Parts: sequence; C-alpha cells; structure tokens
Amino acid sequence: MEKATVNLYELAGSSYEIGYHLGKKVAGNPQFMQTQQSATDIFTDAQVAQMNEMFDRYCPGLSDELRGFAAAVGASEKQLYYYAGTCLTPGCSLIAVLPSLTEDGHVLVARNYEFSHKMDDFSFGRTKVNGRYAHIGSSSMLFGRSEGINEHGLMVGQTSCGLPVGNFEPMRKPAVAGLQFWAVIRSLLENCKDVDEAVRSVLDMPIAYNINLMFADKTGKAVLFETFDGAKEYKQIDASTAEQYVHSTNHAHLPKTKQLCSMVMEHSACRYDYISKYMAQADKITADDLKALLLVEYPNGLCCRWYDEFFGTVRSMVFDVTAGTVELCWGGLAENGWTTYSLGDNFEDKSQIVNIQSEQPTFDFGRIL
Repeated sequence: MEKATVNLYELAGSSYEIGYHLGKKVAGNPQFMQTQQSATDIFTDAQVAQMNEMFDRYCPGLSDELRGFAAAVGASEKQLYYYAGTCLTPGCSLIAVLPSLTEDGHVLVARNYEFSHKMDDFSFGRTKVNGRYAHIGSSSMLFGRSEGINEHGLMVGQTSCGLPVGNFEPMRKPAVAGLQFWAVIRSLLENCKDVDEAVRSVLDMPIAYNINLMFADKTGKAVLFETFDGAKEYKQIDASTAEQYVHSTNHAHLPKTKQLCSMVMEHSACRYDYISKYMAQADKITADDLKALLLVEYPNGLCCRWYDEFFGTVRSMVFDVTAGTVELCWGGLAENGWTTYSLGDNFEDKSQIVNIQSEQPTFDFGRIL
C-alpha cells in the first residue's frame, strides 16, 4: 500500500491573480515544479504567441493565468510544460443516467479517472474567475480540468478515444492543431450554462486530443461527444429518446468515429460491456449503486490498480447534476471514504493523505481486439 497527498483548493479573482496564486502555492514543492517547468525553452516566442491567440479565443483568461504563474515562479511562458501537453490519460469510464432510471428522479453521472499516482495533480477545488462561471472539479496540469460541474449545473467529463494524443513518444501525434482535453473542459465549465451551449462550443473549437466528452445538465439532457483527428460526432439523450443512459470507456462508440478509430483495447471493451450489462438489469439507480459500481475491481468492475502503467484509479466520482453536488473517493478504495462537495462549500487550501493500492497487470495490458 502506498500513500498519496490530496490537495483541496480555492481559486478566486482575475485570471492573472489566480495564476500567480497557483505559482506561489507550488513554488515550494520541488516535485510539483518539475512537472510544470523545463530548464530550457520548449517553444519559440512565435509558437507561444500562436498558442496564446488560440487560448484567447477558445479559453478566455488562460493566457493571463499562465503569465501570472510564470511570474510567480520566475520562469518564462516558453518554459511551462502546460504548452507542451505532456500528460498521458489512457483510462477513464463514464456513465450518465437520466431521471427515468434513477430512484430520486435526478440526473446522475458516475466517473472513474485512471492515471499515475506519481504524476496526477491529486487536486480538487473551486474556481471562480471574475466574469466567468464558478465551478468545482479536479485540476489537470494545474490550469486544466479533467471533469467538473459549474454553477448552472453543467457537468463535463471525458475519456480518451484510443491512444492518448500528445507531442512526445509514445503518444499518438496530433492530426490537427488544437486544444488538449483539459483546456476544452475548463473552457466549457467557465463559459457554458447547459448541454446545448456546450455542444455549440465544442463544434466550433479546434480540438487536437482524441476524446469522448460527456455533458449533462439539470434539464435532463446528456450528450456523448466524440472527436478523432479533427472529425466530430455526437449523440444526445433526453426524456424523449429510447435510450435513457449513455456511457463511454476508451474507444470510439459512435458510427463515424468508429470508422476512423477501429482500434479497441480489451480492457476498454471489457469495461464498456460491464456497464452495459449492469444497466440492462438495473431497476431504479441510486448514487450508492453507482459508487459501488465504480469500486468493483477489473475485470468484474471498473476500478483499476495499474498505476505504473498510467492506468490506476486516481478518483471515483458520482455527480448529482440535479443537486449540483459530487461525491468523491480517492484511489478507488472504500477505506479512503467518500466526501460530498458542492459549490457552496468552503474550500480552504488543505491537504490529506490517502492510500493507493498499486498492482501489476496479470494480463496483456496492451492487447487489442
């Protein structure tokens, strides 16, 4: 059994002020700083200017936040790893369930997020940038978000679609110039009120990462949105559709996307089928049902322990979209406990120690069906 330090945070103010606060917060943590700053410039001034121009259009405020962070840690923008997009995210499972299938008539979303316990931020908190929607969620590369819910009740999460996309080996090279998933999710949480606005926004965004995005809101709508090498496709469910839940693991699920990305890893298919079978026999779903579902270990469930393979369950989450809350369990271990958060909570900066149970896979982890 290993240990990990979880960080809760509160970020408020202008974009520059939030970035500066982040910089001061992590400046005294050498390990954290190594994941954020290179000793040499990664990009040219022209490349940084081009990326900032894209951020300014699709992720307003992000460029100022990065400038504030760089000023706080005494670095140039060119030295920040955030621009390089070095994070690997091959895992994750998502399920959105509409009111007709839930016991209390609420919209529920369940999520497991897999990564390395040595490289993830292990941070969760509330962010309120002046002039943008407040949200709670988990940070990725400090400035990005891997999932969250905002003040209007829009929930956004993601799973990777096929091999992770990035600028370094062994990742798949980007086919188009665009944004990584953590920038997309944060932009949606800060600028969109509901599923309809989120769909319009991502249809307009240049997205380089191949992702399956999940949106859900208080009106009882949910959308699975997939993008692969720049191509985009989505499916919406609501009270009028035959399907009353939608789920996603780490391969393409929609017709056009499947034609472009036919590769399916065995562990992704196994988790997807597990969810399908569970939902087929389920009656009225509760949040407790979904919490139990998330913590059952693979291959009989969704929880994974292969942290050295960048595929260990970092956090399990159940969003009550209707109530605007999220229940969170770190490390996929019930012994770490479930904690409920909402936007109205007091998020004072603090840390806690949680257990991580890392194991080696007993099967061919990279097997493709």
